[in-house]
Amino acid sequence: MNKLLFILLSLGMFSCKHAYFNDRVRYSVNQTKCEKVIRLDLSNQNLTELPTDIEKYRNLKVINLSNNPKLNLEETFKKLKSLEMIEVVLLDSNKIESLPSFEKLNTLTHVSLVYNPNLKLENVFNKLAYLPLLSVLNLSQNGITEIPENIKKLEQLKNIRLSYNKINNGLTCNHLSTLKELKYLWLDHNYISELPVSVGELTQIKELYLGNNNLKKLPTEIENCSKLCVLYLGNNQFENLPEEILDSQLRMLVMYGNQISSIPKSYKKMKASLSILVLDNNYLSPEQQKIAKKYFTGFFLLSLKNQQSTSP
Repeated sequence: MNKLLFILLSLGMFSCKHAYFNDRVRYSVNQTKCEKVIRLDLSNQNLTELPTDIEKYRNLKVINLSNNPKLNLEETFKKLKSLEMIEVVLLDSNKIESLPSFEKLNTLTHVSLVYNPNLKLENVFNKLAYLPLLSVLNLSQNGITEIPENIKKLEQLKNIRLSYNKINNGLTCNHLSTLKELKYLWLDHNYISELPVSVGELTQIKELYLGNNNLKKLPTEIENCSKLCVLYLGNNQFENLPEEILDSQLRMLVMYGNQISSIPKSYKKMKASLSILVLDNNYLSPEQQKIAKKYFTGFFLLSLKNQQSTSP
């Protein structure tokens, strides 16, 4: 079946004339068939403004403007308004502090502002509020310690990445809980040592990524996250499997790289609809691994690889 699928994909790649243009295209003044380009890469070109022929890319959906720190954003956004199909704008590593107005860029759904460490978040959220369809926002690697309250203006936001920042108290949950459309929350690679009870107000969340923090336990209030299906807790400091999720709707729990040495008996009668459990790189003895296989029989995936032999 896999071989057949590979063959079909390969045939499609070479038989469909427009397939190439669905891939990323590096900008060139000699580019032909601009109207077929969907993804345009203008990164690392030392731009001060968009190319004069940008309007030729009338079906463009994704534009990468990263690593152009001299780019005049105000003039750039004015020109982007002519691209009626544009959905994704990447502005990573541009030394951005504040944003001009996004007004009339009504088709944008995804904005990336990775590694702009001087970013003034209140300004950013005020300007992004003009985007009625904004659903994905990437703010990774910006040295963020806390999210300001005016993020609540981004009412349509479904996915926010706050990875690789300096969030350390978990209070960010307070303001994010007001975003009723938010489904995917990335708080991995921060300095969170304790989640606030307000995490229980994130009742809209489906996937929560908290890997590579300093967590040792979960608050009981996480039981209120009734729609949570994926919980990622890899590379933290848990010594036990969290019992707060036993009656949840959780389907996937990732806890590799912690300090877990035993499986609680309470998991024998677990009511959660868990079907994927990753416990690699913990401290489960051969006997405890047998117990895990007994408790979690029939799972779609139970991973117990690379258990450490030294007690944590």
